Amino acid sequence: MQLLPVAQVINHTLDTSGPTVLEFAFADSSLNTTLQMLDGQLLRLKSNFLPAWSVSLADAGVSPQAVTEANLHGGGLDGGLAYLLERGHLDEPELQALARERALTALVPIVGRSGIVQVHAGGNASAFLAGSDGLQVLQKAERLVHVMGEAERALQPSQRFEVSPTASLPAGSGGHAERVYRAAMRGLTLAELSQRLPMRWDRLTREVTALTETGALRAQDARGPRQVRPRLQAGDTAPDFCLPAMNGSDLRLSDLRGQPVWLVFNRQSTCALCNPHNAQLIALHGRLRALGVSVVTVWGSTVEDLRDGVGRLVPPYPVLADPNDETYDAYGLHFSWAGTLDPRNLPTLLQGVRMMGAKALKSDGEFTRMPAEFLINPDGTVHRAHYNAYGSDWLPVEDVLAWEDALRRA
Repeated sequence: MQLLPVAQVINHTLDTSGPTVLEFAFADSSLNTTLQMLDGQLLRLKSNFLPAWSVSLADAGVSPQAVTEANLHGGGLDGGLAYLLERGHLDEPELQALARERALTALVPIVGRSGIVQVHAGGNASAFLAGSDGLQVLQKAERLVHVMGEAERALQPSQRFEVSPTASLPAGSGGHAERVYRAAMRGLTLAELSQRLPMRWDRLTREVTALTETGALRAQDARGPRQVRPRLQAGDTAPDFCLPAMNGSDLRLSDLRGQPVWLVFNRQSTCALCNPHNAQLIALHGRLRALGVSVVTVWGSTVEDLRDGVGRLVPPYPVLADPNDETYDAYGLHFSWAGTLDPRNLPTLLQGVRMMGAKALKSDGEFTRMPAEFLINPDGTVHRAHYNAYGSDWLPVEDVLAWEDALRRA
């Protein structure tokens, strides 16, 4: 089937009388869009970029309670919007402004492209309360696309971007940039980010491009070659990082500046050598928290795998996912067959197998990884860097308590 310019097809259809449905299909299926038009008006839209109407109404200041009441009493979207108008929760100009913004949200990603189009006459011809002038919306969408930069227009909705763990969000970044930065940790496509934030495509691509230029974001397929840095020494500044947490949030190490941090690098989420140590951390956490020590653990697993492994212990401290091992490299961690097979691991290994069962055999590529622990002073410098000589060679708890005691006495 022939590819046709989207803007040309819509512009031609504006002169068509009677209800018309346009179905656009693209190689990137996340762009697929359906428009219902009637006498030059955009009536209904179906797009992967559109948030739910309840989200749009909330952005306009309509209370969640009013939206719930409208859903109960309206008998559908049209009736629900009529209910909100009748009860004074919003007025006609506000509703029309919302409709125009939603139409732009659907059109901006596609007006500069060509796709396969199917045209159907008919459909629901009843006037929609939130219809938009098709020509005005189309012209504005074209203007917004025209001012987008070349890098922004090159982005594809199915692309996924990720936070670079060892790069920081630039100081002074605005609210939109921070929202995109945080949302990128969820592993969503750009189309999904646009819908869920929500953020119109031209705005989203501008923020993604700017964050990519600073190194804070990168395309998932743009990781550079691995480079393991030298081991840290006492007095070094602990490399900053930002990683997703098992509870759905994220943590940046520098946000803990001003308090002592016990940073523990583990192996995979079900590791028989690491989980017994974390059981000990859990038992000590109340005492450590009372002393002002923040415990942070990093694992070479995905967030989902963390929930299925160490998550079963319900740790009360941050449990962070770094399946690409980038923070491990930044902290100078290494692999060792000798350390993995060391007979001194056996008691801890047996305890861990009893805790994790058959799941302890899962490796996530971390089987020969040697863990490490770092005591980080409130000013961000390393007080002690402990690299395990063998798998279960964990830092003695007494050393941690002595360090904290010395800090309090200083």
